[in-house]
Amino acid sequence: MRRWLLTLSVLLTSCGLRLEPPGSTVHVFVPEGAEALGASIPVLYLEEGRALFFPEGVSGATGPVEPRPSELIALGQRKDIVIIAVDTEPASRPPTRHVTHPGATSVP
Repeated sequence: MRRWLLTLSVLLTSCGLRLEPPGSTVHVFVPEGAEALGASIPVLYLEEGRALFFPEGVSGATGPVEPRPSELIALGQRKDIVIIAVDTEPASRPPTRHVTHPGATSVP
């Protein structure tokens, strides 16, 4: 899974999004089975009132799209996409890591 994180980072930077050290809380939902799909899993990225959706994953042939509010509701209810949400407020507590899939390989 580590390979698609690097690809996602490069792609988001090229889209003009700021990638800063995590002074804010970052929430990441990764559905079960995402490792098998690799970089082709759809990704929804949310930050400061901006949303980008990568329908073919971060390495897909098409670039990101900005979904309309009604589309965001539908995307938020899907269970087959990676959702990354960045809080606008600074983190109020020390960083923590939660593993949602027992037995999954942790990424340092």
